Amino acid sequence: MRFASVNMDGSTEELYSSTVSVSVSDSQIMSSTMQVCYGLVCLYTDCRIYLCNPAMQQFSELPKYSPSAIPGYTHCGFRYLHSRKEYKVMHFFYRLPSTNTKRRLQDLKLAHLKCEVLTINNVGGGISFNRWKKIAEVPSCHPFGPGLLVNECMYWLTRRYRGTLFRREIISFDFENEKFLTISPPSSFGSIFGQALMDLKGMLCLPDARRFRRSSILDLWILKDKISCTWVKEYSIDLVNFGSENLTSHFKTWKEEIIFTHLDTVVVYDLKRKCFRGVKCLGFNRTYVIYSKSLFSLGIM
Repeated sequence: MRFASVNMDGSTEELYSSTVSVSVSDSQIMSSTMQVCYGLVCLYTDCRIYLCNPAMQQFSELPKYSPSAIPGYTHCGFRYLHSRKEYKVMHFFYRLPSTNTKRRLQDLKLAHLKCEVLTINNVGGGISFNRWKKIAEVPSCHPFGPGLLVNECMYWLTRRYRGTLFRREIISFDFENEKFLTISPPSSFGSIFGQALMDLKGMLCLPDARRFRRSSILDLWILKDKISCTWVKEYSIDLVNFGSENLTSHFKTWKEEIIFTHLDTVVVYDLKRKCFRGVKCLGFNRTYVIYSKSLFSLGIM
């Protein structure tokens, strides 16, 4: 396993390289889902969840989470709460009745959806966590993707299972009251299939990926009020000169900047200055994450 970073000046840095011993059932870690948050890397499979701090060259396995009744349909969210100085792992899984022998997407029902949370602290220079905590409330939709933390609340795009598979809404989870809330997207969207959530200046942002694919114009919608589902289109960025066929629609944010890829270049757009800058990445495979180093110790050298 190898972690390397490309700085915005174009320089590269080898962060961490290690051979990880995993069980046969965890050989899928090589293609597992990876999430990066505040200096830690979270990797999870159907069976295990791992944390890595590349800057401190540490790797740790977390407690096993509840197994899902349908392998391959486990959803995790990994984020850092600055106010509490702790990491949170949210895990959604499905529990089918013992009499149900079917294992298909169409069989999933909200009554079978469960959620649990693991809190990770740093105590005395080492990692500390309690048992997985079951969440009593069940969301109104099936969550999809890693989730996004904005102002101490987690947000997910959702899936609906009604004969055909499609995404229609957004759900949020408040860590204070442990309640879920359903949020409708902007009315002009129609569907949010293929969209991605972003944190823009501490507000939930939804880029209009469908319009971008049609016109190479990127509209950014900001959620002003999640109770009334009030969205405002605050930015429209013209990316026509890049050529839509050479652009990824997976946009990310860092403070007041929009980050995307164009061919072998990471492009950064400054919303305040309205200008672009780019960094070439040799061997870039169009999959990237935003990373900053952390001294949060996992207690394993």
